[in-house]
Formats: sequence, C-alpha cells, structure tokens
Amino acid sequence: MKKTFEKLRDLQEILLKEFEAESEIDDIPRELNELKKQYTKVERSIKEMEQSGENNQKKIKEVQKQKSELQLNKEKYEGQIPLIKTQKEYEALTSEIAQLDEKLQLIEEEELNADQEIESLNKSIEEMKDLHGTLKKEISEKQKEVNQALGKKQKELDKYLKEKEKISSGLDEEVIYKFEKIVRKKEGIGIVSIKNSICMGCNMILPPQFVNDVRREEEIIFCPNCSRILYYYDHEHVDGEVVV
Repeated sequence: MKKTFEKLRDLQEILLKEFEAESEIDDIPRELNELKKQYTKVERSIKEMEQSGENNQKKIKEVQKQKSELQLNKEKYEGQIPLIKTQKEYEALTSEIAQLDEKLQLIEEEELNADQEIESLNKSIEEMKDLHGTLKKEISEKQKEVNQALGKKQKELDKYLKEKEKISSGLDEEVIYKFEKIVRKKEGIGIVSIKNSICMGCNMILPPQFVNDVRREEEIIFCPNCSRILYYYDHEHVDGEVVV
C-alpha cells in the first residue's frame, strides 16, 4: 500500500500541472474572445444605424410627398383669391391657407430633422466602420498569437497526460477518478496523513477504530469529512523529511 500512496503523491503533482495547463489553455483565448465580442457588437451597431438611415430616407420621401400635396392645395387656394367676392369668403380662404402654411412648416422641420439624423448616422457609421476594420486586423493578429500559444501549451498538457497515464498504471480506475476530483476541489491536496487521530487535511478528529483501519493499510480509505485519501505514517521518513 505504501507504493500506492507514493504513486498517488506523484499523481497529485502531475494532476496539479495538468490542471494548471488546462486553466492556461482556457485563459489564452480570453482576450481574443473579448475582441470578437466587440467586433460583433460593432458590426451589429453598423447594421442598426444603416437600417435607421434607410428608415429616415423613407420618412423623407413620405414627408416630401405630403409637402408636395400641401403646396398644390395652397396654390389652388391662392389661385381662388382673385375670384372672392365677400369678406367672409376671403377670411375663410386665408384661414385655410394659414393652416396649410403651419402644416408645411411642421413637415419641413420634420424633413430637416430627418436629414440631420441621416448626416449624423453617416458620420457615426464611418467611425464605426473604421473601428470595425481595426478590430478585424487586431483579431487576425491575435488569432495567430493564440494559435501559437495554444499549440505550445497543448504539447505541454499532452506530456502531463502521458506522465499521468504512466503513473496511474496499476491503480484502480475508480480511485483515480475520485482522486482527480478531490485534488481539483481541495486546493490541490488529495492525500494527507493522520496525526494524533486528526486528519491533516481538515483537522477532523477521527474515531480510534477508523484510525486503526487506515493504519493497517489494507485498503484505500477516504476522510469522512473532507473526502481526501488518508495514510498513516508513524515518523516515516520520506525524501529526508519526517511525515506524521
């Protein structure tokens, strides 16, 4: 069983390197992904502004059509002025013309606002297109860096996986599976000793019979509290140090 514990400690070291490499592989494309998100956001903004510009163009056509109709009506009423015979008819007709003038003024303001909005949108679109092009270039350059870094880190990870496979040879697959989960969850420590009936992983006091079971080393036993694998070394020297 001592050899098994030694294997597990070696396995723990490799697992830590494996997990670190995996974490770095996840982190490497982070900046690239942020650039891609920004690129997509800018692309979407350009489309939205272009659509808004098209809507304003349609609006201008509509108000121009309305303005043309109002101007025709105004000209028609103005052409009737010489034919008016009474003051009442004159006042009614000039009132109609005044209302048309008010409507024409509102429509012209609406047309002007739409023109100004289009001008502002076109300026913003040009700026966003410049940013879009810059981001596209940055993404292309960053993608090359990421691919190179990922390739290098993947080779490193593959090396750790081969070492893990070699160390794991002869160990129970279920034990390996549990041990990997423990190492990942328990701050990189998956196997600890018992000292004075206390688990050195979580400081839980263990029952005497449980401690004796661990000490007999007949099977792999997990701490009932922190789930780490337990071993009992009574002043056993490991790598020149005393482990208890």
